[in-house]
Amino acid sequence: MDRVPPLWFRLPPGYLQFDQKELMPLREMDPELADTLGGILENGTFYSALGLHRSGPGDAVTTSLFALQAVRTAVRNPQIAAARALLVRQEWPHWTADTFELRTVAGAVPAGFTAGLLQCGGDAAVTVCQAACSFLIPGTPCLVTATLTSSDLTQAEVCTEILGAIASTFSLDEPNRPPAVRQPKSRLAELLT
Repeated sequence: MDRVPPLWFRLPPGYLQFDQKELMPLREMDPELADTLGGILENGTFYSALGLHRSGPGDAVTTSLFALQAVRTAVRNPQIAAARALLVRQEWPHWTADTFELRTVAGAVPAGFTAGLLQCGGDAAVTVCQAACSFLIPGTPCLVTATLTSSDLTQAEVCTEILGAIASTFSLDEPNRPPAVRQPKSRLAELLT
């Protein structure tokens, strides 16, 4: 998609945004991981972040990938777009879902929310847990899908909760910024004016 309308959101602590330029040093250390992440960035993804999580003290660090993708759609009704996104994902042969529901994001925009297991790859298939939230930005042909994916299958419920929390922060309006505090004139500035 050429241009994605503005979308504001807040990620929880532990996530670091990355883009193609930041993958260059990684290509030397782990070319396979860099190619995988690069592939994610090529398919309509306009924002991505890696998350590092620890279940408890002394536990191993697990990773998750948060991504926002945008595609152009002919559907202009947000409710129909959300329902259609759910139905399309439900038909995926490599998708096993625990959750299929309609929710509301960005104030009052209908969104299709799903969570489950996704089988990736062919012969050497890998199963990951993934939560996804799809919604139409009103007044545009832009269907946005937010996904949170982890290879740690024990974190499926956590991924669902994290994506739900992120989705609750989506806003189509620029967040109100507090007015800049007016600095009092210094005695020196008063003397010079």
